[in-house]
Amino acid sequence: MWALKKLNLEWDLAANIRVEQLNELDEFRFHDYSSSSLYKDKMKYLHYKYIRYKEFKEGDLVFLFNSRLRMFPGKLKSKWSGPFKVVHVTPFGALDLKNKNGEIFRVHGHQVKHYLGKVDDDHVVALLHFK
Repeated sequence: MWALKKLNLEWDLAANIRVEQLNELDEFRFHDYSSSSLYKDKMKYLHYKYIRYKEFKEGDLVFLFNSRLRMFPGKLKSKWSGPFKVVHVTPFGALDLKNKNGEIFRVHGHQVKHYLGKVDDDHVVALLHFK
């Protein structure tokens, strides 16, 4: 008690200073949150700017990614098999593919890429269009 009288602390003034410090801390956190959300929006825009979306149509020829080779890769083995013919495209990105034997199976659109070669040496199957 003697130490408090000697320091002459004013509790109202100390409480007001503490409330001001807490308000400044809240403002600092809000500023950091808003600047980080702006940064995230900018990075999201830059990320989506460089994504090239693949659109497949019925009749396209595609290669299929062989995910089993990921575990035991051969030195010169290709990870892509095919070409396969696209029979049907679903609205959600799944593709029905037809192999050389006539069997039809369904895969996700992220597992395939366009076949850019020639078939029967008389026509080009796919062309690249750049913006």
